[in-house]
Amino acid sequence: MSGRGTRTAVWTVAALASAVVLTGCGSADRDRPFLPADGLPTAGEQDDAADEAADEGDPAGDPAAGGDNGITALPPEEIVVRAMEAVNGADSMRLSGTLDEGAGGTMDIDMLMDTRGDCTGTMGVTGQGSFELLKRGEEVWYKPDAAFWEHFAGPEAVHMEGMYLHGTTDHPSLAAVGELCALQDFLGTFDGVETIRADEIALGEPTTHLGVPVITLEEVPRRGVSRATTLLVATEGEPYLMHMAQTENGKANELSLSDFDTPVEIVEPPARLVLEADELAGGPGSV
Repeated sequence: MSGRGTRTAVWTVAALASAVVLTGCGSADRDRPFLPADGLPTAGEQDDAADEAADEGDPAGDPAAGGDNGITALPPEEIVVRAMEAVNGADSMRLSGTLDEGAGGTMDIDMLMDTRGDCTGTMGVTGQGSFELLKRGEEVWYKPDAAFWEHFAGPEAVHMEGMYLHGTTDHPSLAAVGELCALQDFLGTFDGVETIRADEIALGEPTTHLGVPVITLEEVPRRGVSRATTLLVATEGEPYLMHMAQTENGKANELSLSDFDTPVEIVEPPARLVLEADELAGGPGSV
């Protein structure tokens, strides 16, 4: 499976990965979903509030594993602080959902990631196809589907469906792909959530999400603001933030968090299905 079509495909897929990094969750420059209004308290003020609650014998300070963690006894804004502390303290988690990229496009994600940068799962963009992504240490494997190959490399590359491209993050066509496994960049999407003020969020009804009992937190509607935000926080075990959903100006974003502290285990694809990036010489337009 060599030749110009294959080489061009490698580089066009890498170009797409770069675009996803720049426009998707991994970018610090994107219009981040789920952010509260301006004029919020500082992180230091949040820490002081959390410490004060702990000094007063806060029932959520020492949650019983698998039991009621007492989170619903806290004010809504403190629930959000505790939820983000729990998420940021996890070594790994699964992120799944849909993010509105504008212009009628959405990015679908279903990835298990850890803080070391390992990951396994799939990503896709509406109308452009999707790909499976595996990363362990510096090694990367990714397998685009037929729609992805055709959109970015043309019909002549569709025959590569089912094949994995493999290499390390030192390879120029794989460095950007590896960046898609940066859990901390995805968590950066949530910057500001834990600074929601008491007058901006209200306690909702208890329910379940992915089989876990949760409490609902709703953004309080305000005049002139079209945004509606819903958060779901676990009420048993660790008070993890389990789900975030937001609509604003016709755009909708939803992201679920689960499988906290689950090890990322990579099963290498069979050698017969792997193409080595180092063996595909040249860049776009190479013969």
